[in-house]
Amino acid sequence: MNKIVIIDDHQLFLYGLKLTLENENNTVMTFDSPIQALPEIKRIQPDLILMDLYMPDMSGLTLIEALSAQEVISPVVVLSACEEYQDVYHALQKGAAGFIPKSYSPEAMLSALQSIFAGDIFVPDEVASEIAEMEQLAERNKEIYHLSDRQIQILKLLHEGKKNREIADILCISQDTVKFHQKGLYTALDVSGSSSRIQAVDKALKLGLI
Repeated sequence: MNKIVIIDDHQLFLYGLKLTLENENNTVMTFDSPIQALPEIKRIQPDLILMDLYMPDMSGLTLIEALSAQEVISPVVVLSACEEYQDVYHALQKGAAGFIPKSYSPEAMLSALQSIFAGDIFVPDEVASEIAEMEQLAERNKEIYHLSDRQIQILKLLHEGKKNREIADILCISQDTVKFHQKGLYTALDVSGSSSRIQAVDKALKLGLI
């Protein structure tokens, strides 16, 4: 028997998934809000956390970061009906143990969960192919635009909405060093002006760099 927490803002899906997992002799706790779930998860210490990727009060990516900050070691599996796999890739990069499409049948979902409980990372084959192509595109464009690993790190943090002070703290560098890398980044991506940050992030997303 496993303790499973489900976080999803769609009540009908939440209820159906709860019944499916309880029929497999699991103990299931549900939350329709990540903000409500976050303080309870450490107390519950679930064997698995299933979460929607897109929720109104907190995104799945932000929730994964928050769980990591609280040193929650429960595996996190992302559920989504979306077929845009960039965010799935980012979730895996942040430590998610897998991605299960909401279009899966109950049998396919349970099979995927068995793999995850066995210690594997589960990603459907077609999603894995998409992610592999994204990684290849990112590497090619990284070379074309002559971006350093540090500049890619800063791009990712800009995408997350971090300010220069926060970026400096996260990377353990000075704010002047952050500005130096940003200047080179904006030059390489050929963006300028007061909206350089937004332009750089938008262009990086189109190029698959982040």
